Amino acid sequence: MEKINSLTAKYAVDLVVAGKSHLYDVTLDGKTTRYPGVTGMLSVISKPALVPWAKREALGMVENALLKRLDGRQSARLVLDKDWIQSVLEDAKRRPDQLKDEAADLGSQAHAFIDLIVHGKEPETIPEQIAGPVRAFKDWWKASGIQLVMGDTKVASCIHGYGGSLDALGWRNGKFVILDWKTSSGIYNEYALQVAAYAQAFLETFGVPCEEAIIVRFGKKLPIEFEVKELADLSMSLRAFLAAKTLKEALAQSHFILW
Repeated sequence: MEKINSLTAKYAVDLVVAGKSHLYDVTLDGKTTRYPGVTGMLSVISKPALVPWAKREALGMVENALLKRLDGRQSARLVLDKDWIQSVLEDAKRRPDQLKDEAADLGSQAHAFIDLIVHGKEPETIPEQIAGPVRAFKDWWKASGIQLVMGDTKVASCIHGYGGSLDALGWRNGKFVILDWKTSSGIYNEYALQVAAYAQAFLETFGVPCEEAIIVRFGKKLPIEFEVKELADLSMSLRAFLAAKTLKEALAQSHFILW
């Protein structure tokens, strides 16, 4: 318990939002250094399921537009002018990004409410669209035996040069536990790399080790899915993260002789 009460950051870490990028300013001894974020480093990892999903959503929008044009008829002579076709195609191209933004917004809302609960400030009413994930979180928390120590916390690794925002810090059986909430369709390996990076950054920021990490996932559609996975090997996942970071940085450099 003494460890919990004596947690003090060695340096200040502040989130800087630049467009779609999350950067982190670390201030130590009066000097501020800006680092890239963990999630930006992991963008180098291929997401093979994303492209087929985007195709399905875009083509589905085109199909719906054509069916609407038929107005319930099995077949008909349709006049499809160039402007209408162009409009449908533009809407179809935007559809995957719109869906991702909607899902991200749902996740952000759920995270915000969960953080209020972590801080003992649970609102009296919860928006209907996130009520399922929030209820699932409360049920899991009650059964987990984990004491929540911190909510959203900014951390950074000065050794490896990155920053990040861990969703929560827990305490269980004499050990600190990194907790990460996900509103997604599954728990993917890159999530393990992300929380392992947070664990390293937490060690450097607060000077105490975090030996465990747990991903808690809430589905995006009704009925709300709920899933929990604990990392098997933080050290292995950290090595994988650092490899991804190295690749991301290397790809940002020129590899050819300029003539």
